[in-house]
Formats: sequence, structure tokens, C-alpha cells
Amino acid sequence: MIEPSVSNLARIIRSAGFLIVLLLMSSRVSAQITFPGASPVSAGNLIMLLKPETLDYSRGASNTVDKNVLIYGASPNLAIILQGNSFVSNTATITEGGRSRRVIADGLGDTLVQARYTIFQQDGPGSTFRIAPYVGVVLPTGMDSANNLMPRGGQPGTGAFATRDAVTMSYQTLDWNAAAEAGYQANGVAAGYQFGNIVYADAGFHYRLWPVELGEEVSGEVYASVEANYTSILASRNGGQSVPGTGGQMLLVDPGIIYTTRTYSFTLTGLLPAYQHIRDNGNRLNYGLLGAFRYSFFTSNHW
Repeated sequence: MIEPSVSNLARIIRSAGFLIVLLLMSSRVSAQITFPGASPVSAGNLIMLLKPETLDYSRGASNTVDKNVLIYGASPNLAIILQGNSFVSNTATITEGGRSRRVIADGLGDTLVQARYTIFQQDGPGSTFRIAPYVGVVLPTGMDSANNLMPRGGQPGTGAFATRDAVTMSYQTLDWNAAAEAGYQANGVAAGYQFGNIVYADAGFHYRLWPVELGEEVSGEVYASVEANYTSILASRNGGQSVPGTGGQMLLVDPGIIYTTRTYSFTLTGLLPAYQHIRDNGNRLNYGLLGAFRYSFFTSNHW
């Protein structure tokens, strides 16, 4: 049995020095952490985000992903979002013939490309409200056979195309901001295997803790963050038959803290299960941890 060279938590700490995130429209505003597809972006603004996260499950299972996100304001209403899973590490305990073994599958993950368009915007004194749907496609760039001992669902990549479409809403003021999205992911079939389709909904609320009053000459601002993520996943299918131990529902609550300046921000967020009814062979999520560093700058290249 081969043990990983570093623990999941150590990998998160190591990666934290390289993380990246945004601030919008040349003002200090915190943006969505767990669902960056809803993050506002202005024309010509390019946001680079590194977002490693780790999930710890019962029975020794775990999942670690290094996510790299690019968000580009192609026009005042159109945003292009590219998310690649540059490294995925899945660990599971496999029992066969009464014997258990620890299996690890590491490798490159899939890539998500999205186009989001603002169809409604209403601005008021110190506030703005937006509605923006997006369409996306998951490209099977990941490794779907990194370890032949790992079941298909535990491989770094899916091996199949998928579509991912949603509608997002956001409301921002000088003191706080809120956002939400709801969508559906339809997974394709590869080598007779289809991961279960997904219904998902996310919401987030960020409130400025410091400085208490705007107008002070400070280098940055601190926000408290609470987000939530709901997923409902159908059972996977292999050869047209349902795969036992797949699918289910989960609701995560994500408390966090954000430090942000005009060009970058640092974030640390916990991923805590508030409800879970998953059929993953008895595995239950214990907790998760997400770090993020975002960097934002403007270009003159936009429509």
C-alpha cells in the first residue's frame, strides 16, 4: 500500500501561499467563494483564483482538489469563466473478499467552461442588483483511469462531457452583499458509465466587519462570510443499470473570513455538513476546508 507523501490538510496549507481571488469594479467587495460562477466582474476585468479544498469522510475516505479559476469580463454584460481541476486526489477504503485496502487515485481533473450574460441590472444609491444566467460545458480533460483499483466514481476525471446551466442573482451594497444560483448538470456517458445528473443551489452572504465606517484610510477590509451549497444527485448508471452506493443529497454550510484589498483577497472557509443523505457505501462527510487567494486586474481588451 502506498501512502500519500503529505496529508490533505498539509497540502492545503502548502497551497495557501499560491492562492488567488478578485475585487470587483476597483472597489473592495468580497465575492462568492464556493460558487465563483456567480461572482460579478466588470468589462476588461480579469480575475485569477487558486482555490484548494479538502473533504474528509468517514471510513478513511477523502477528496482533495486544487481548483484554478479564470473569470474575464468580455463586455459589460458577458463574462467568460474557466475552471480547471489541476490536481485531484481521492482516497478510499476498498473491501473485497473480507479484506480491506486503502486505494489512492491522483491526477488531473476535468475542466469547466461557462459563459454568463447579465439580462437585468438595477442600480441604486450605493447598491446594485443583477440577474445573470449562464451556460457551461464540462470537458473530460481529467484522468478516468488513474488507479484501476479505484471505482469509477473515485477517479480524478469523469471521462465524459457534461452540460452545466444555471441562473444567478446578486445584490451588493457598500456594507454587505448577497448572491445565489440554482442550476442543473446533465452528465454524458463514457464507456457505458454515466455519473448521476445533479440539481444544485448555492447562496452566500458577506458582511463587512472592519472598518466599521467607510472613508477611513485603510489598506484592506475584513468580511464575515456565510455560504450554503445544496446538491441532489441521481444514482450513477453502468450499462443502463443503477450503480449501488451512488447518488443522494447534501447541504453544506460554509462559515468563513475574508481579507480583501483593491487588487487581491485571502479567504479561509469551513465546509460543514448540515444535512446529508448519501449512498456512498456508508461514507459520510465529516468536514471540509477551503482556502482561496484571488488577484484582480484590468485590461483594455473587451467589447
